[in-house]
Amino acid sequence: MTARHAALSLLLLSACTPEKVPPEEEIPPPDYSAPGAWRAASAEVEIVGSTGVTLPVQIWYPTMDELEGNKIRYDDLLDGEAIAGGSPDCPAPGPLVAFSHGSGGMRWQSPFFGEHLASHGWVVVAPDHTGNTFLDDSGSIEEIALRRPQDLADAVDWLFSENGAGGSYEGCVDAAAGYAVVGHSFGGYTTYAAAGAEVDWNGDMVDLSDPRVWAGVAWAPWDVGGAIVEGAASISVPMATLGGTLDDTTIWSTQLALYNALTVAPRALGEFPTAGHYSFSPVACTLAGLKGDGCGDAFIDLDLFVDLVNTSTLSFLAGANGDAAALEQLPDSPELLWTVVE
Repeated sequence: MTARHAALSLLLLSACTPEKVPPEEEIPPPDYSAPGAWRAASAEVEIVGSTGVTLPVQIWYPTMDELEGNKIRYDDLLDGEAIAGGSPDCPAPGPLVAFSHGSGGMRWQSPFFGEHLASHGWVVVAPDHTGNTFLDDSGSIEEIALRRPQDLADAVDWLFSENGAGGSYEGCVDAAAGYAVVGHSFGGYTTYAAAGAEVDWNGDMVDLSDPRVWAGVAWAPWDVGGAIVEGAASISVPMATLGGTLDDTTIWSTQLALYNALTVAPRALGEFPTAGHYSFSPVACTLAGLKGDGCGDAFIDLDLFVDLVNTSTLSFLAGANGDAAALEQLPDSPELLWTVVE
């Protein structure tokens, strides 16, 4: 071989060595503590549920529309960060969450949550539990307690009906994939019941669950006088409970009893040592003018609390939805103490 041939062979060989081939770019895992790749949009509709009750429903969903000052104002009472009625951007179906508000609350009582999930490509649907809202608290607790899980199922069914070709949310969710449930206070009861906890109703164990539910996260859940404590052992989907030690409405010991009744894994308990009941629903402090129990400077900083709740809830749900590393993103903070069974 001539010197020229040898040099050419060396040049060709070096051009084919692995270090000359750029490595595949690794996609970083989602950061559930930060806003996602989308903007959040929100819209309101009114449906008639299967029980014949009219239900206002709020939907949060991903969009790529520009904000341009078009922020939503919920029921002309509360300013939000979502775009009002932006065009859905759903290149693939996102996970679906149904949110249940507290007694005397509203479907938009914790808008930070729907807005955060929508920025990550998730869809959140939240009905008013008519007769048990801030603007209409005329229903009986007994009737509302039995109807609440069905309100969620009705809102979900409506959204699935709008998911087909030509629908308002075409391609945004997958009906076959079911949904997760998140709720606060009475909505925490609703979360437990929809996820599979049998309800002791006057001595009869009542099943109000929806088999399509694949996970639940209850914020400061109400046990309805112990009616769902024993039945919580029936839950077979991943469950998390978040609550505040300083809660004067659904006191911490009752929340702890609910969590301790669970047998499913994974399950998680997140305790906020300086949070109260309305830390999860700060509109109760601003709109209703409540004092204490999460309202005021004696409790956890609201911005920090919102970040911890958003990150915790989304991380747990993402783990239940198949992200094997998501539980590693449960926040490590002196303001949030964890018990996790995997």
